[in-house]
Amino acid sequence: MKTNPFVFGTVVSDENFAGRENEINELTRDLAGKTSLIIFSPRRYGKTSLMFKVMDELRKQDIVCVYVDLYPAVTKEKFANILASSIAQAKSGKLDDIVQIIKELIPPIKLTVRPEEVDVGIELELSKGKEDIDANLTKLYDLPERVAKKMKKKLVVVFDEFQEITKLDGQEIETNIRSKLQQHKNVSYVFMGSQRHLLNQMFNDKNRPLYRAGKPFNLSRLSEDEFSQFIKERFKADGINASKEVISQILALTQCHPYYTQQLCHEIWNQCISQEKKNVEESDIEQAKEQVLKNQNYAYTSMWDSTKGKQRALLHAMAISDEKNIFSTDFREKYRLGASSTVARAVEYLEKKGLIEKDSSDYVISDAFFQEWIKRIS
Repeated sequence: MKTNPFVFGTVVSDENFAGRENEINELTRDLAGKTSLIIFSPRRYGKTSLMFKVMDELRKQDIVCVYVDLYPAVTKEKFANILASSIAQAKSGKLDDIVQIIKELIPPIKLTVRPEEVDVGIELELSKGKEDIDANLTKLYDLPERVAKKMKKKLVVVFDEFQEITKLDGQEIETNIRSKLQQHKNVSYVFMGSQRHLLNQMFNDKNRPLYRAGKPFNLSRLSEDEFSQFIKERFKADGINASKEVISQILALTQCHPYYTQQLCHEIWNQCISQEKKNVEESDIEQAKEQVLKNQNYAYTSMWDSTKGKQRALLHAMAISDEKNIFSTDFREKYRLGASSTVARAVEYLEKKGLIEKDSSDYVISDAFFQEWIKRIS
């Protein structure tokens, strides 16, 4: 049985990864040169997959890479475990050496190593007192530099969903990370996140500890040319022809968004294979769109139900209008949205919920298919 070549909803690599050669090269050069980075990107833009590609390139240069997913970090203790285990799983050297470094950093710590066939886990049992936890965490921030010196190699630490630390006494963590970051000579850092408004506050506010702690890198949607070539080749590999005109229609519908383009093409491929078709037709795009909307109907209903009043009115207006400036007098009056301050409050809520995002200087609905769904219920 053939495998669908259009993959979404997970980290992708190799032939499943679309384009971004320029981004890969730039990020690789910066990190190899020990430049820390702040990567801004809405959810589902493929930033994690991109960073895994970059880490592959860095490893070819004998640079040790550590990926730290902070999404599960619900407590400071969990944060400490994630950091230590991530460094252990970097396969950067002997586990015993890393364990010894941790013990040297935090002498009274209880440390359990769980060697498994696939992963290696380290569990730290920190003291329960707040002051003890903070002190131990501060020491643990030195672990990357200690490991780099021990191995006599450069090291790159990638923090994914970094905004999650705001739920863990964030500014104190920011202060401690910044103080260590400035001292580390062999480590560069990547701070990634999907909630841009939180990252903006952390890295662009002069009063925050991590103000300009790295080079900003804004990850945008793929270019039409880059995506067109990828789509054409993926269909062609299974004997299916997708014309330039058809691909343009696909990308116009998905607005070149990485996740939603892969999602739509996934359904188109399913139809072509099941019907033994050799050419993608306009009707296939329409049927695939209907399938996506059907699959997501419950999720979209829940998203819609989470809004009310001016929030819902703004979403509706953005879905049916071509106007980009949602704060303009004409737009607000046409859709009865009220004053600019009212729209601003609605924007703040919708952005926090991930329903809208800032694309360049304009706000757009994050999910192209949710936008289509809103049009249909209006």
